Amino acid sequence: MSSVFGWVATDAEQRRRMMEIVDQFRDSTTVDDLGLGGIRDAFSDTLFPGTSTLHTRIRYALFVPWTMQLASERNATVSEMSAAFTRSEFQLTQSLLNGGEAEGVIGRVAGSDLKRTASTVYWGMLSTWGVFERGFTVREYFERCLLRREQRRVLPRADDPEAALDLTPTGLHEGLPAAPPDFLSAADFTLRPEDAQFLREAITHRAPGSFLAHLVENQPTSWTDLNSAPDSFASPEIAVDLPPDLRGLVTRAKKYAIAVHGASLVYNLVLARRTGRYIDDETTYEGHYIDWIREWFDEAQAEGTPTAEEQNQIWLMVTATGRALSRSTMTFVRDWIASVDAATTADQLIKSADVNQRIVSREREKKGARARLAAGNRRALDAWSGAAGTGRNNFRWNYVVQHLQDLYDVRGTD
Repeated sequence: MSSVFGWVATDAEQRRRMMEIVDQFRDSTTVDDLGLGGIRDAFSDTLFPGTSTLHTRIRYALFVPWTMQLASERNATVSEMSAAFTRSEFQLTQSLLNGGEAEGVIGRVAGSDLKRTASTVYWGMLSTWGVFERGFTVREYFERCLLRREQRRVLPRADDPEAALDLTPTGLHEGLPAAPPDFLSAADFTLRPEDAQFLREAITHRAPGSFLAHLVENQPTSWTDLNSAPDSFASPEIAVDLPPDLRGLVTRAKKYAIAVHGASLVYNLVLARRTGRYIDDETTYEGHYIDWIREWFDEAQAEGTPTAEEQNQIWLMVTATGRALSRSTMTFVRDWIASVDAATTADQLIKSADVNQRIVSREREKKGARARLAAGNRRALDAWSGAAGTGRNNFRWNYVVQHLQDLYDVRGTD
């Protein structure tokens, strides 16, 4: 029987989080077989507030409110506004294609079957960055627009024509730059100076002191275009200019990412041994992962693993982002790091029955009867592709790079 996801769709942010989880099952490098996704996501949210692996280009954070504004201005009722807004999300897809964009266009492939609309995907960003007040919905925005329309009609006029009326807020940031004319006919992802300025101020005001806010204001000198963008959030050209608190956060994230990467590699080694598969006529998956673990171990020794104090800071970070953190997860991470610290060679981890059993038990704990390593679940074991969760945590860096590049491109034209 195939797996089926079911959930109650209560708001855009919850739907976005579920879609992000589902996406991870399509990528063998990010599947969370060992149940550490909560820690990964807490680091991601702390480093880069408002971002998501579903995001493509930062200008969507403006396209969405612009289409909402347009729908509210051209229609008389909430229902009409909502319907017009829905149509505009499909129009935006075609508009971007008309404007010459191809990569990153939401709905480019799905067309009229689009289920993952830009407003759903980007609502978390809009809320976190203060483009919309947190807790507002699209319908509430239209209701407020209708209320303001009525208030303008009935409120007495001030003697001073420049005096502003005391109107109910819509939830939309009043400083949002005006939409380009005909943006639903032909548009692109290039930010105008006023667009970039608004987004920079939104990020630095609503996520002050974050790693993202620092990078928005401090472009590394070696980073001139996407081709020269650092491969990692912890690259030396970034770390060199960080203030102490951010340097500590980035260091913890890097050490944690390296440390738990080894656990994923050992998990795949166990799978390789259970299946006995070959990559080709001469190379076994077991040999492949043994070599990889040896390379990883050298790096882990050079970089170091999170100290006990750093681990405590990680637990506090996870709970501060509103995520649950079980005692078994903390124990698994602590025990794994202790095993890495105690080993003097990679082979001690590779050959350790205790380490291997700990990995097996962890997968069974998190996945139950669905675990590849569960007794009698040969079907799941045979479905292993040869790589499950082997990608190292980069905490959405590959997505954030494009957002930063879009902002940097405008700064280069100032």
